[in-house]
This record gives sequence, C-alpha cells and structure tokens, in this order.
Amino acid sequence: MTDYAPPSRNPADNDTLTGLLKLVLTKALQNTADMLPAQVIAYDRTSNRAQVQPLIAVVTTANQVVQRAQVASVPVFQYGGGGFVLSFPVMTGDTGWIKANDRDISLFKQTTAASSPNTARLHDFADAMFFPDTLLNGVTIATEDAANAVLQNFAGTVKVALWSDLIKILAPKGVGINGTPDANAILDLQSTTQAFLPPRMTTVEKLAIPSPKIGMTVYDTTELGLSTYNGSAWS
Repeated sequence: MTDYAPPSRNPADNDTLTGLLKLVLTKALQNTADMLPAQVIAYDRTSNRAQVQPLIAVVTTANQVVQRAQVASVPVFQYGGGGFVLSFPVMTGDTGWIKANDRDISLFKQTTAASSPNTARLHDFADAMFFPDTLLNGVTIATEDAANAVLQNFAGTVKVALWSDLIKILAPKGVGINGTPDANAILDLQSTTQAFLPPRMTTVEKLAIPSPKIGMTVYDTTELGLSTYNGSAWS
C-alpha cells in the first residue's frame, strides 16, 4: 500500500454531521463494485470465462491505495441470439470493462436458468461480466471506412467492410470457401457436390456491360458457353 494525496475537503464539513455522513458513505461505496476498466489475465474459450485484473485501485478513507484482487471465472460478453453468435478469441493482455451485477448470480452461471441469489452479496465483482473493448487498445479504422461497418483484425490487414452499396474484402492470403485457400489463390472454392455458377446473360446483355475489363467472364446463354473479354472484344 502506498500513500495517496487526499483530495481537498470542504472545511465546513469537518467535525459536522455532514462530514460524518460523507465519511460513512465513502466507506460504503469503497465496498460496492460497479464498473471499471480491466485486463485479461487468462481466458478459456470453451467455457467463455476469463480471469481479469481490475485496473483501478481502491483508495481508502485513510488515503491508502490498495490494489484490487484479480477476479476469476468471469463470463465474457458475446453477441448472440437466434442460433448465431459473434465470437472473438479473447487474449491475455486484452482490455475491457468489468461490470458487477446487482445480485449474486453464482447459481445462474451454473444453470443459466431462473434462480434466486445464492447469498446476500450485492454489487460485487464476483458476480461480474467482462466486456472486451478495443477502444482501450487504440485500434485504428482506415479513413476510407470511417462511415462504414467494419470487421477487421487489430492491424487492419484483414477486413470485411460494408459500404452503402458494396462489400469490400481485404484478405492478402486469399479467401477459402469450404476450406483453407491454396497459397497461390485469391479465391479457392472447394466442393465435391456443387459447382461454380458464373453470371449468366444473353449476348445482347453481355455487350451492354459498360467499360468491360480484360479477363471479365460470363456464361453467354445465347452462344451456350463461357465468354471472356480480351481487351477489345468478347470471345
């Protein structure tokens, strides 16, 4: 424990009922947990539980700083519902927010069913949830995506960006459907029961494509075959 510089006090509160009430309230609040920044010490993805270290210490009424204890087996928040989940591999060192529940939820964590509080415990980090938050990690979104929805790694080297009228994918090592992409393929489609189905259109529709690029390929339903643009004509 280390000394802590006490905040200034209103002299009018010294040796008064108001001052005493403030002291009692301060002591009570020191034992009441709500929400604090925290860091992941360990994480088990199977159970989706983390051991976290609150990053804000307790300052006692005696003006001493006391480091908060680590909190074990904290459920980690995930977006999910309707049979779907958005899951991330929380790592040691990740930061976020630990939020205490109003009551003891130990029985609920065991059964995930309606239950009564197991103890009279109130507002305690033993009954907390952990909310990962990249804000504390300084993640930067590319300028071009400032107005877009983005799913990316911290470095921004792999991402899916939802624009108002298109989807942009950044995947330097390729995209694999139904498997890991070949190292030399930007897109690798793998299946033993389904086929690749290119755009299908008539010759008239094909010729109406504005500013076609070399290599563009369609299935021409008039000529009944694949057709590729060679830079000057479709063949």
